[in-house]
Amino acid sequence: MNNGKQMKAHTITTDEEWSIRHLQGESWIENYWKSRDHPHRQFLVEKIIKFQPKTVLEIGCASGPNLYHIAKKLPDAEIKGIDINPIAVQKGNEWLKQEGVSNVKLEVGKAQKLEQYAEKSFDVVFTDAVLIYIAPNEIKHVAKEMLRISHTIILNEWHVFNKPLAYFLSLYHYLRTLNRSFKPRSTSLGFYVGHWARDYENLFEQFVSKEKIRITKLPKEVWNDKGWRRWGAIIEVIE
Repeated sequence: MNNGKQMKAHTITTDEEWSIRHLQGESWIENYWKSRDHPHRQFLVEKIIKFQPKTVLEIGCASGPNLYHIAKKLPDAEIKGIDINPIAVQKGNEWLKQEGVSNVKLEVGKAQKLEQYAEKSFDVVFTDAVLIYIAPNEIKHVAKEMLRISHTIILNEWHVFNKPLAYFLSLYHYLRTLNRSFKPRSTSLGFYVGHWARDYENLFEQFVSKEKIRITKLPKEVWNDKGWRRWGAIIEVIE
């Protein structure tokens, strides 16, 4: 994951590109699996297991490196993961089985389509570098649906800690590319700063009280990457 989620000479900017990324080669799928020991994973997993959830859903799980760790720590939990890329899901299920992990099931799915899950059907729903690919016109729906199906949300995403800088970088990307989707909007919907960063407190305050939202800046030693040092955060929305 510390590869910056890049293909050759091309940075992925949308979730749809992830769905066909295997057409460019499948080595990235194995690289995700091999990145299980990246420091940010343990940091994120510890945030999750402190709630001792009995049901967990990861949205955008790739081949399941985070879920591998959660399953080892919570062997009695029912754990699911969805990802937009079918080959990542297939390989992940194979590798989890090879590791003797029996309480994790990966399926093809996406953040924008969670209607198959009942209200409050998961104790914890989480993402890890997934909402940075969700466009401003979709993020409110995704946030609302995540709240509907969960008791607790935990996100490892890019949060706008510095609004003037985020606005400047977003304007730069817009003027450089003339891509209308990069045009600066409200901080809750997102500023494009290389990926989508947004003010998650403002976003979730539209649905829950401020007291239920907790944002922790990601320690630089957890993900020593310029973007993640600047914007990386754990966002918790607790019922």
